[in-house]
Amino acid sequence: MNQHLAYFTLGIVIILISTPLAYTLVNVLYQNQNLTGEYVPILNGFIHSLMLVGLVLCSIGLVAFIKNKK
Repeated sequence: MNQHLAYFTLGIVIILISTPLAYTLVNVLYQNQNLTGEYVPILNGFIHSLMLVGLVLCSIGLVAFIKNKK
């Protein structure tokens, strides 16, 4: 498998599973804490950060593909 294809597919997969992964990360990291009013903002932060990581990986894959195509 080409390196650029691996980055591209990994980025797409991370974007697609960012919400369930964020729920899991929030529950693991804040297991013994009371997050009464802060749960939704923390969850949104985790979701957005995972989506950004997926977007960066996807763009790295696209740039590598375009670079290797020339």
